[in-house]
Amino acid sequence: MKTCEYMNSDWFKGLEREISNSTKADVARKMGIKRSRLSCVMNGLGAYGTGKASTVNIEQEYRRTFENVECPFNGNAVRIEFCREIALCSAPTHNPRQMMQWQACQKCAHKPKPLIEVMPPKKKALKTSSDVSTEPVQQAGIIDKVTLPLPEVGAPQIADNQEAA
Repeated sequence: MKTCEYMNSDWFKGLEREISNSTKADVARKMGIKRSRLSCVMNGLGAYGTGKASTVNIEQEYRRTFENVECPFNGNAVRIEFCREIALCSAPTHNPRQMMQWQACQKCAHKPKPLIEVMPPKKKALKTSSDVSTEPVQQAGIIDKVTLPLPEVGAPQIADNQEAA
């Protein structure tokens, strides 16, 4: 492992600590970067090792993900998980104070990215006439062919042979 200039900084030591408590894959997922990129930074490989690539974005993602940030709404130091809960939830229209905080979170520079990004569904190719089946489509449910008559309104609901028992 190479020793690069950025490896002596406090954020890098914190990043090493997070990886030692977890795995590179988990840390990279939380930060929203690829594991291979994190490995290159941690080991001083590629453009990071030669100094051609900047680690500013990695540092910012580390600080956003693992360090306390000052909340612009209430002025307190909060964990990024708190920010994630408030900023990434749906708008709390039931509570005016929570709505004001949510709106402040939407404009905040520290607003975290979602942990899991949903991929848009793939578009299906249009079917050609050769792909379309000519067989009739079966119904989802089976219809009862023998329907029993309903009892008369006001008539006794118990059969005559059951009354004698």
